[in-house]
Amino acid sequence: MVTMKRLSTAPAHAAPARLIPSRKLPPWARKRRVAGAALLVLVLVLAALWPLSRYVGADTVRVVAVGDMACDPADPGMKPTGRNARDHCRHRAVSDLAVALDPAVLVGLGDFQYELPTLAAYHSVYGPSFGRLRDRTVPVYGNQEYKVQDAATFTEYFGDRVRDQRGYWSEQVGRWHLVVLNSNCGAVAGGCGDGSPQQTWLDKDLAAAGSRCVLAAWHHPRWSTGIAGPDPRTDALYRTLAEHKVEIVLSGHEAHYERFPPLNPAGERAPEGVRQFVAGTGGQAHYRPSQAGPGVHSPGPASEYADYDHHGVLELTLTPTAYEWRFHALEAAEPVSDSGRETCY
Repeated sequence: MVTMKRLSTAPAHAAPARLIPSRKLPPWARKRRVAGAALLVLVLVLAALWPLSRYVGADTVRVVAVGDMACDPADPGMKPTGRNARDHCRHRAVSDLAVALDPAVLVGLGDFQYELPTLAAYHSVYGPSFGRLRDRTVPVYGNQEYKVQDAATFTEYFGDRVRDQRGYWSEQVGRWHLVVLNSNCGAVAGGCGDGSPQQTWLDKDLAAAGSRCVLAAWHHPRWSTGIAGPDPRTDALYRTLAEHKVEIVLSGHEAHYERFPPLNPAGERAPEGVRQFVAGTGGQAHYRPSQAGPGVHSPGPASEYADYDHHGVLELTLTPTAYEWRFHALEAAEPVSDSGRETCY
């Protein structure tokens, strides 16, 4: 039997291996390393909180509100020489107004992307225009969004900007309490009527808000003189706002700008009624009421100001006790065609 001897691969003259002790940093170097790590953590935290720091708890906050924005990628109006090129598919020019105002918040009033809101359309049309303010957007559900089942592409595009996929939630904007509601009453579970989950939630949310000034936003206007006219489906929601003395409700859907006086649920002027702004002027199109034809809808209350001929954005300046409004009209004789100021109730 032959015994095999294991040969060493180390050269005969090699010195025994030694453990190399780790280098001990002097106290000043250890402090510098700890300080650097702490600074890095602070920077990361501030970067994460920066979008919120622009408006949560601030005394004065600039908000831009608009709906009915980006055209379908195949719309003829997308071409400079296409049909109605000066008043159709102007979403890029209108978004330039919004971006220039540098708002803390863009309240998107629904119908962000026509006609079929695919993800490709969001990225190719909406994205380069109003999408520049995506990380500041509070996205309200419109009817266009539901052309895709469960508004799935809308919620995917906006991600965590959609705080509740039912389409209603509340958040704080400066010193104001913002309530986002879903006026797609056939799509939201339980509808919009008295006793519905949404109306019940709204009543409890406003009771618990404790804010002096409250702003609400949904897509289909309760009051309008546009081609669709007043929408009674949102009556219970509007009534709930009035009971809690909410100052403002913002809507899109109608392709014009309009400001109503404070109104009670019957549509009558009231000292502590809800003032509605309609701003479906994001660039896709605009229409005059005459285009609806006679007898299409029942007349509602008269507005204090209406602009059926210009795209544009509504700017709101929110302070702890008051609000100011300005409508920036695209290519109008007066760049700010409507403005005013009101105190909270």
